[in-house]
Formats: sequence, C-alpha cells, structure tokens
Amino acid sequence: MLHEHELAGALHGIPVTFKQAHRLVRFLADNPKSCTVAVNHACSIGNISDVARRINPHLFMRGLYISCKRPPQPILNKFREPSQMFEWELHRLTQEAANDPEGATV
Repeated sequence: MLHEHELAGALHGIPVTFKQAHRLVRFLADNPKSCTVAVNHACSIGNISDVARRINPHLFMRGLYISCKRPPQPILNKFREPSQMFEWELHRLTQEAANDPEGATV
C-alpha cells in the first residue's frame, strides 16, 4: 500500500486527460495483487498492459512501477480451463534500480 504522498507523487505529471492511468494507479495502490478481471471492471480498462506500459516510465522516475504475473494457481474460466488472468500490482523500486542511470529493466 502506498502512502498518500506517494500516491500524489505518482499521479503528478500524468496528464489529467489520461483518466485510465489515474484510475489504474489509484486502484492498484489500494488493491495489490488484483486479478485482471477485477482491474478491468473497477477501472474500465480493456487493455491494462497498454496503459501500464505507457505510464511505467513516468512511475519509474518516482520509484514505482506496475507489473503483472501469473498467479500461483491458474484462474479457471467458466469451462474450467486455465485463463489468461494475471495479478496486477504497483511496486516500489529497489534502491539499486531507482538509481540505475540506464533505466533498469524490471
């Protein structure tokens, strides 16, 4: 969970017209490890990875980034087949990555 000043810093500089990005950062700040469908529904974002990719450079400069990973147990769809659902999270960068002049890939 981010402190209020961290959230304000993360949102500062994201264009106010990029409402999906604001919704995504706010949602993930309060809801770590959120499943794709929960993020889609709560933020009204169809392509989460596109929004995350576009704002990660901005967040990186503030010591944060958004990532997704497969959950430990696959989430099954209504046909009991493994789905393409991921867990989305807003992370703090490690001090080493935050200081990397080359812009470390995380």
